[in-house]
Amino acid sequence: MRRANGTGTVVKLTGERRRPYMVKIPYRDKYGRVKQKPLSYHAKAAEAQAALDEYNANKAQGIAPPPDKLGITVEQVYALWSERKYAKAGASLQNSYKAAWNHLRPIANKKIRDVTIDHLQAIIDEREDAGASKSTISNVKMMMSAIYSYAMMRDIIGKDYSAYVELPTVGAKHKKGAFSETQVKKLEKMAADGFPWADTALILCYTGFRISELLELTPFNYDAKAQTLTGGMKTKAGKNRVVPIHPVILPIIIRRLEQRGDYIICESSGARVPWNKYRAYFSTIAEGLGMPEATPHWCRHTFATRLHAAGADELATKRLLGHANKDVTEGYTHTDLEQLKAAILLLA
Repeated sequence: MRRANGTGTVVKLTGERRRPYMVKIPYRDKYGRVKQKPLSYHAKAAEAQAALDEYNANKAQGIAPPPDKLGITVEQVYALWSERKYAKAGASLQNSYKAAWNHLRPIANKKIRDVTIDHLQAIIDEREDAGASKSTISNVKMMMSAIYSYAMMRDIIGKDYSAYVELPTVGAKHKKGAFSETQVKKLEKMAADGFPWADTALILCYTGFRISELLELTPFNYDAKAQTLTGGMKTKAGKNRVVPIHPVILPIIIRRLEQRGDYIICESSGARVPWNKYRAYFSTIAEGLGMPEATPHWCRHTFATRLHAAGADELATKRLLGHANKDVTEGYTHTDLEQLKAAILLLA
């Protein structure tokens, strides 16, 4: 059935695409001319139709963002909020706000309407895993709430996901730790034997990615020729960093890619793995290793600890972990990649 004028449309894009069905909605440009703006992309026509119906239903209730605000990022909302807030705040309070905002940088460049509860919860949970204090985590949650409140009031979004974020139930910091060589070898055996999700923990131990970074990797982040993964977030040095794939995990990466999901680490259905579900998966792995207190962040510590013990070049280690360093230049030369690969191969 033909849709009424002004309610948008679904278009199938040409070529081989993972999500070929594009939802488009109408808007008027500054000259008053009616144009179409992409709203979202989907794998199936039915999903696209459902997304368009949901948008029109929200529009009728006055809770759908207008077309000119669909592309606003989290950082842009923060900039608008802070422009007003900082004018009335003292230096100490401004520093507190800025410190809290720094924890949200992993999602800074995302359109705020594309940020899910899983993205927000992952930030909180990773702060807990990394041993952040209860006050630090509370400040991060308050910054989330402030940004979402500002976006809601200005009709940039129609739902406040920050309201559903759960804070840690205990005030004590988590113990920071790393797996021993024996436990890493046991993890390798668990992965080889098909222990559920053990292969993903092994990827973390051999790449140094944070779990939120790993869950965001798509097939486009994999370079088959160079056998590298490019990803990362949080800081300038951490974004788009290149990590050579160790031979131990290369078969795992290839098997994961054969699932043909939108993400390298995905459910059997091909769907993205939510952070809260992965945390439950990892708890089972940790118990299997005899370390029930372990968190996914232990894998990153394991990676760093093993590189140091193996005598890896300090600069290469910092690049692999995405740590800022005045000697780290932008971009990667052939020599850089060879040095990174040499460091990775020290993890025997």
